[in-house]
Amino acid sequence: MFLPRVSVPRNGAATGRAGKKGDGMRIGFVIEHIGALGGTERAATAVLNGLAGHPGIGALHLLEVAPVGPPVFALDPRIERTAFSAHKVSLVRAWPRLVRWLRAQARRLRLDVVVVVEATHALYAVPALAGTAVRTIVWEHFNFRADMGRRKRRLGRRLAGWWAHDVVTLTRRDVALWQDGMRVRARLTAIPNIAPPARDTTYDTGTRLAVAVGRLVPQKGFDRLIPLWARVMRDPAARDWRLAIVGDGPDRAMLLGLIEAHGLVGRVTLVPATDDIDAVYRAAGLCCFPSRFEGFGMVLVEAASWGVPAVAFDCEAGPSDIILDGETGLLVPQDHEAAFEVAVLRMIGDDALRARMSAAARTDVARFSEARVIARWCALLGLPERRDDGAVTPSIDQAGGAAHAACVTLAPCPNA
Repeated sequence: MFLPRVSVPRNGAATGRAGKKGDGMRIGFVIEHIGALGGTERAATAVLNGLAGHPGIGALHLLEVAPVGPPVFALDPRIERTAFSAHKVSLVRAWPRLVRWLRAQARRLRLDVVVVVEATHALYAVPALAGTAVRTIVWEHFNFRADMGRRKRRLGRRLAGWWAHDVVTLTRRDVALWQDGMRVRARLTAIPNIAPPARDTTYDTGTRLAVAVGRLVPQKGFDRLIPLWARVMRDPAARDWRLAIVGDGPDRAMLLGLIEAHGLVGRVTLVPATDDIDAVYRAAGLCCFPSRFEGFGMVLVEAASWGVPAVAFDCEAGPSDIILDGETGLLVPQDHEAAFEVAVLRMIGDDALRARMSAAARTDVARFSEARVIARWCALLGLPERRDDGAVTPSIDQAGGAAHAACVTLAPCPNA
């Protein structure tokens, strides 16, 4: 398949779409839908809200393939929503219509940039925007080695890596995985998800509740956490501790069976997913993170914002980008369950250690603050960075000289 590739300035809007000079950059985010209680939807909403109202943005659009209702997470009213279908669609069977739809929307809305949320959607988004002046950014939320057994995701990544202008990953480790896994022409950039702000609370060393949060599926590793917790419970130091696994999913019945088989009824509980996740972390003294793989590990930054120290398998990818081992939590080599058990016992047996790590985690989570993450998106897009007082400062590229600055305006670039 031949896809014409138009030259677009790397640190600025694609030119030729906006109407008058000074209108501001016009950006569209393409996503399956924004109506689920998931990490991807939460992350996309946070970035959209963080960009809304930026003085350098003329319009911000959310293009949903098949909405499933109102946004679960509050969406800034300045963001305009457009839908392809009122019903779930097959990306393969609807491919020609999706290509035509997105190309028409880019033209109608005069978009300068399209951010494609998840590489699977690059299957139609990249062809739809080929040959236009629209800058195409594919924002992947799974690490490169995790394709969930889906050929569509693998093909989407191939299209994104070769034909998109940019690919955004959630971790530095994933940038390396992309570089090792395929030939990439797109510019690779790691931008983490936005964490909640650090909470002004005091860590209670008397808390004896460990929590594990996530969808009840094999990826999250709760099936190995339960027998591991049974071994932890043999230690007298763990006598008063309880474990709550918070989430919904198809593995619920199997996990309940494991709890009963290991004699943990009353010591391990399955708690339904909740939209008041803050209440979970507020009550917790420890976070257990047994995932087999991740794209980022949003649970870890959520826990850190509440000052809840974590023990995590160092899976690909995310935990090593988030946890400072020995300072804000403990990282355990992937699949080393005995080492995970030792790390949990070390944590629960040392109140002072947990208190120190709680304070450090609460401070360190500022690396993932909205201001810092949105500043990185602004740098990628070529937008001026907003200061705390609401003013803007020029981006590096805009301040870097007249010849280059001309390429980040909305007027046509001579060499585009």
